[in-house]
Amino acid sequence: MIIIESEYQKQTNESDFDYKLRLIVGKIDKIIDLDWEEIRDLLKLECSSDHLRKTGYGIYEYHKQHQEKLQSNIQDSEILTQIDTKRIEFEKSKYRFFDQRVAYNKSIRFEARWDELKTILLDSISLIKPYEIINYIPIENSDNDLLIGLNDIHFGIDIDNFWNKYNPEIAKLRFEQYLQEIITIQKTHKSENCYVCANGDLISGIIHYTIALANRENVVKQIMGVSELISWFLSELSGYFKTVNFSVVPGNHSRLSISKDSAPKDERLDDLIPFYIKARLQNLNNINIIKNCIDNTMSLINIRGLNYLGVHGDLEKIDNILKTIVMIPYKIYGILFGHLHHNESTFVQGYKVLMSGGIIGVDDYCIEKRLFSKPQQIVCVCDNSGVKATYDIIFTM
Repeated sequence: MIIIESEYQKQTNESDFDYKLRLIVGKIDKIIDLDWEEIRDLLKLECSSDHLRKTGYGIYEYHKQHQEKLQSNIQDSEILTQIDTKRIEFEKSKYRFFDQRVAYNKSIRFEARWDELKTILLDSISLIKPYEIINYIPIENSDNDLLIGLNDIHFGIDIDNFWNKYNPEIAKLRFEQYLQEIITIQKTHKSENCYVCANGDLISGIIHYTIALANRENVVKQIMGVSELISWFLSELSGYFKTVNFSVVPGNHSRLSISKDSAPKDERLDDLIPFYIKARLQNLNNINIIKNCIDNTMSLINIRGLNYLGVHGDLEKIDNILKTIVMIPYKIYGILFGHLHHNESTFVQGYKVLMSGGIIGVDDYCIEKRLFSKPQQIVCVCDNSGVKATYDIIFTM
């Protein structure tokens, strides 16, 4: 930033006084995206940033009154027109410069964060030990498979309220209960294969905190923690199904920025989880990691000849799914959501709509919005005609 400001001063032959005045006025007018501490360092001042801010507002008011006085003293309309034209051109150039700088800085920040996270995680993956080969139980052919929701884990969050207690240890207990429930369903229907759809918000994320190195290290721990938990879950399932198929789409909690509008859709931390799981389970031959073939915000799985579309749900509305489905160049039977933390099974505009709840349960956000839902997930028995049965799994841990 300092280099860019200095170069701009040289190019415009701007005096030191005008330079300082522009920074202070630009900050108060919200044209300059620097904080007061950065401006103080840029101007090489010895005062505190708070003192500079208070003084700056006084300078701003004096400058404003001075400009108004100058404007009122100009009587000649021709001169006024010339000055306005030059001022407008100057303002255009100024905004173009600042827009370019903001866009450049934002791009550099995101690339740096993303590269650092990938480096830390890939270094960690290189140290993990793959699961040993499991002695599989022979699975007979049958007429159905299981569609298993695995949504809104929010791994890493710590909750302790009247309605819910949740932390990484309780998440493990809920996974253990979930596994037993799925095994019971498999035995009841003699299901042949299973499709585990992790549709977002697998980690608690950092979208509500200032991003710093310590936060990023904590997020890496969240990614590794939930990846290890899911790896264990899939490895256990692999002993009860002919094939275990796993798909992931990112959720809003895994974005790298607090601001939703400034976060690129292709930079979500959930996208790193399959890399860890694939390395951890590389020796288990009946586990498949499904690669998103359309977009990283959508997964497409085929169960018994029918296509199911997986999305998180923050970009969709359940009563208007056609906006999403018309984007897909394949015939879609159903769509599986997360995000809203409750189970639901219905038909909308001729499409099967499934919503799998949240493993997390009630958090502070739910309390503030007066939303209540028990921690839950949905399991569907699917044959070549579609969803044959649904099971609501309510967690008691």
